[in-house]
Amino acid sequence: MKQKLAVNLQKSEFVANRHIDKYLFGEFHPYGRVSSMMAYDALETESLNGFYRQHYTYNNCKIFLAGNLPDNIIPLLNQYFGSTQWNGDRHNIRPEMPILPSEEKKYRIFNDENGVQGSIRIARPFPNRYHPDFPKMLVLNTIFGGYFGSRLMSNIREEKGYTYGIHSQLYNFRQAGAINIQTEAGRDACEKAIAEVYRK
Repeated sequence: MKQKLAVNLQKSEFVANRHIDKYLFGEFHPYGRVSSMMAYDALETESLNGFYRQHYTYNNCKIFLAGNLPDNIIPLLNQYFGSTQWNGDRHNIRPEMPILPSEEKKYRIFNDENGVQGSIRIARPFPNRYHPDFPKMLVLNTIFGGYFGSRLMSNIREEKGYTYGIHSQLYNFRQAGAINIQTEAGRDACEKAIAEVYRK
């Protein structure tokens, strides 16, 4: 995993994806936390086993049966699953954490000085699926950047030729939401593409 991370950190799109989530939600929030070499070095077998015991439990499981079931299905279920503690203590459910977005709103990160391509991520908090207007927001996102014929694609790809593709997406997490516009472009075209996104 450390080797894979080292390779990925040289890719502009990988670095951009890591940073945009961290800036949106905070680097210590589960939505913004990213892996690091130090985190991999700190892993120990017992901590992994403890994490498994705490989070990979049967507490939230249910068994659903369908079809032509044998008459002895209940005894069979009790035989194989009856000794397991079901719907037990839910103390391991993670409480909601405060979202602490970055105070700085614009970043320029150079992970490869010789790279010819840049990755653009423009995002902001946005209501999630629990908001009553969320279905309208889905339509808005589709028109704006959610499909190949969207306004972003028509302008920045087809008219200006700054990128091969650009799209927007809605983050739809339980605790928060966001809208994210993303594309890759030549380094000489990145600032022009950003200006067009804000103009449209």
